[in-house]
Amino acid sequence: MNRRPAERGAGTVLALGIIGAVLVLTGGLAALGAAQNGRGAAQSAADLGALAGAAALRGGHDACATATAAVARNGSEATSCTVPAVGVVRVEVRRAVALTGRWSSLGAARADARAGPRSARVGAGQLGAGQVAPGPATPGRSAGLAGAARNHRNGELPSRLLCDLSFAPGQELRCDAAVAIESLNVAFRAAFGRDLAVRGSYRSYAAQVAVAASKGALAAPPGTSNHGWGEAIDLGGGIQYFGTAEHRWMVANAGAYGWIHPSWAGPGGSKPEAWHWEYRAGS
Repeated sequence: MNRRPAERGAGTVLALGIIGAVLVLTGGLAALGAAQNGRGAAQSAADLGALAGAAALRGGHDACATATAAVARNGSEATSCTVPAVGVVRVEVRRAVALTGRWSSLGAARADARAGPRSARVGAGQLGAGQVAPGPATPGRSAGLAGAARNHRNGELPSRLLCDLSFAPGQELRCDAAVAIESLNVAFRAAFGRDLAVRGSYRSYAAQVAVAASKGALAAPPGTSNHGWGEAIDLGGGIQYFGTAEHRWMVANAGAYGWIHPSWAGPGGSKPEAWHWEYRAGS
């Protein structure tokens, strides 16, 4: 039996309504995802800025100028920087989030972080989820970034998951690994009076191809290297040799910051590489 025109019209209106609701819901979820990604990137920039500022403060340099520059290198803006206690730097950050349409008002993510020695004035109980002191990155956020990285191909991580190292220009890691190595660097500098010497960090797929071409079997096959996940680093400055004071210090201390020397790279491993270290927290 044929439906009357009014019934067909009502059915069309209902279908259009359902389609519209789905589009609104889809757009809302996309906006929420973009906002969450922006918040994570802003928090990483804040963490890195605070750590860089605290390290500069220890060296007698301008803490806030250093923190602001570190934040800017990681695609965010430092809206506030203070030194609330001896050796402590607090940074507030704003990061633009590209949203359109009805969600355009959500176009900014904010975060803050504090870094410095744990003391009576700044103890563990005073450090919230958005605050860091020398030590490993927050495990929950680290796991989230590691999972997000696995949604992409090795060596093709988007820039929002990567952060520059304040003490090693031109080097970058997955943001949680970057925060952890910044903290480790603060401890290394306190022990040796200088920064970690970074010789290699994140490698794009193209960079892995180039390394494999130059090193042959000594390099991991392109697309399989932990450098391609932004969680491996090659170090110099004495760490590249087994038995040095620097290498012994790393073996004794790096694990507290989430960095390990894999067994295959050890003196008796299948491919001894004293210089190669990997970030395992949250992986």
